[in-house]
Amino acid sequence: MGGNREEALKTLRDEMAKLTLKIIRLSGERLALAKKIGEIKAESNMPIEDSKVEQELRSRVIDLSRKCGVDINFSLKLLDLLLEESKRVQRNIVKSRLCI
Repeated sequence: MGGNREEALKTLRDEMAKLTLKIIRLSGERLALAKKIGEIKAESNMPIEDSKVEQELRSRVIDLSRKCGVDINFSLKLLDLLLEESKRVQRNIVKSRLCI
């Protein structure tokens, strides 16, 4: 009986690792998009932050969290982390354009 539990635990951990790596891959894709957005903003002299866009995304994250049974505070912390990294990437693009 213990072997079945160990096997089940290994299977679950493997699946969790796969999902974690998928989240990292998706984060990379998200940052690539943030870079493209930053380039457009830099060329157009637009501000990095857009509170309306952020608030709309925040509302969508809250709605999805409720539908999926995910803790809203966790989801919002994750969103804040993603937004801050996107803004960091975009700020770097703007700074590099200023130095040219």
